[in-house]
Order: sequence, then structure tokens, then C-alpha cells
Amino acid sequence: MTVYADFIAPLFDKFTPLPEGTLRTRIEELAKSISFPLKKLYVVEGSKRSSHSNAYFYGFYKNKRIVLFDTLIKTGCNNDEILAVLAHELGHWKLNHVLKNLIIAQVNLFLCFAVFALLFKNSSLYAAFGFHDQQPVIVGLVVIFQYVFSPYNEVLSFLMTALSRRFEFQADAFAKVLNKAADLRSALIKLNRDNLGFPVYDWLYSTWHHSHPPLLERIHALGKLD
Repeated sequence: MTVYADFIAPLFDKFTPLPEGTLRTRIEELAKSISFPLKKLYVVEGSKRSSHSNAYFYGFYKNKRIVLFDTLIKTGCNNDEILAVLAHELGHWKLNHVLKNLIIAQVNLFLCFAVFALLFKNSSLYAAFGFHDQQPVIVGLVVIFQYVFSPYNEVLSFLMTALSRRFEFQADAFAKVLNKAADLRSALIKLNRDNLGFPVYDWLYSTWHHSHPPLLERIHALGKLD
């Protein structure tokens, strides 16, 4: 994560420090209010490729950075709305969502290798695909990860989508606790417009496919929080 952000991402996008001013001061105050160890603030030149607007943070331990898309500042949101978006993003940090996802990924990786270790020498598995006298490891990899794991991957994908949606709603609720619900609503509408998002989906389709709830679902949830 840090290697990509510090050494690879700058090869494709221009990162510049956020200039001194009201916005920078208010972001630093927001970070301090929730004990976020902010080290640097950047603006990335995303407008050269698209109108996509967003903000994110990265880094380990006490070496955190916040990055704002230039489109978010120039043509997107006002300062209050930018702070609301950041409150949502910092909610992911405060609620340990990144750490939880990392732990789940490591547990899943361990389970995958454990199942492979149990099955890759199973002769009946190879025989089912015509390998009666041989057990090529590459064939075992393909069979196990493409076929044996297929039902598991579908279930895991749905569970991770559901968890991601829960995290998004929790981060929105965190922004609400910081008294930024109204600004977050207006920011979400602008971001959805800039990112060319479609606001209305069937709830069942959305539940299965969208790791980030659509605009109307998030606005409705913020309304219930009020």
C-alpha cells in the first residue's frame, strides 16, 4: 500500500501539497479532533483523465497521508462538503475497517492454501479430469481454485460485499456524529453526478452487486440517523 502510494502512483499522477489556507487548517483540525495522525496533505491531478472526484487516506501507524482529487476542490464540493467526505473516509480509519479487511484477507488466504494442501494429492480429483496416472501440480491448482473453490468464492464475494456496505453505512454514521450529515448528503449528490453514477437500483440487485450502496440508499440511511 505504502510502496504503491509513494513510488508507483506518482509515476502516473501529479501529487502536490495542499496549499496553506482555510481548507488545510480545517482538515488538520478535523484530523486532530479524532486523533488521526496526519503527516501530509496532497492534491492529486485527477482531472487530466476524468471528472471523477474523491478523497482517500493511506499510510501505516503515525505516518498517515490524506489525498484530495483536484476535481473535488475545483469543480466539486465546497469546504464543508470536502470535510464531510473526509469525515466519512476517516470514519473507516477510526472504526478499524481497513484492519478488519486486512485480517479477513489473511484468514481467507490461509484457508485457501490449507484446502489446497489437503486436496492437491487427492487422486480422485485428478481422475475426474482424465489424469489417472499423473498428478500435475498445475492441474491441481486450476482444478481446486477454479472449480472446487467456485461455490466458496461466490458466498465469500457476497459476504464481503455485505460487509463493505455495512462499513460504508457505519462511516456515514461516523460523519453524522461529527455533525456533518447535511454536508455529506450534498457532497454525495455532487460526487454521484461527477462520477456519472446512477442513483436508483433494485434493492436486491444492489445488495448482491454493490460494495458501496447507491446514492439513494445512503441518503435514506442518513435520514434515518437524523
